[in-house]
This record gives sequence, structure tokens and C-alpha cells, in this order.
Amino acid sequence: MEIGNIQEFRQQQLDKVRKRKEEEKKIKKGIYQMHVMVEDQCMETFDKEHKKVEEKAQDVKNGEGSLEGNTKENKKKDIQTEIEKMLAAGRKAISLSQAQV
Repeated sequence: MEIGNIQEFRQQQLDKVRKRKEEEKKIKKGIYQMHVMVEDQCMETFDKEHKKVEEKAQDVKNGEGSLEGNTKENKKKDIQTEIEKMLAAGRKAISLSQAQV
């Protein structure tokens, strides 16, 4: 077994520690930049969705005044169609369960 220079070994170890610290700083910086990019992208998406909702709300407000008389009739028709769809689905489920038995 060969005994080397202790100072040289110590210096090598300190160099390794410095390199690891630098790598850790780079990694933390990269993570921070990634978080910033993700937050920015989320805010852009949020702004787009918010604008869409505002536009829909504005459209509803603008169209509400001219269609007030027809909305009650349309709602009744929509409810009837929904009930008919539910009944049809129920009939299908019953017929399928009877067919399986």
C-alpha cells in the first residue's frame, strides 16, 4: 500500500466539494427558472380562460334583453328533451339487463 501526499489528497477532496456546490447551485437555478416558466404559462392560460368567460358573460348579457320572452319556452323544451333522453337511457339499461338474464 502506497502512502501519498496528504495535502494533495485534501486538495482533491476540496475540489470535489466545490464542484458539487457549483453543480447544486446550477441545479437550483434551473429549478427556479423552470418554476418561473411554469407559473408564467399557467398565468397565460388563466388569462385566456378568464377572457373567454368574460366574453361569454358579456354575450349572455347582450343577448338576454332581446330573448326574454323566448327563454322560458326554450327552457321548458330543454327540460323535456333531457327527461326524454333519461327515460330512453333507462329503457336501454332495463332491456340490456333483461337480455343478460
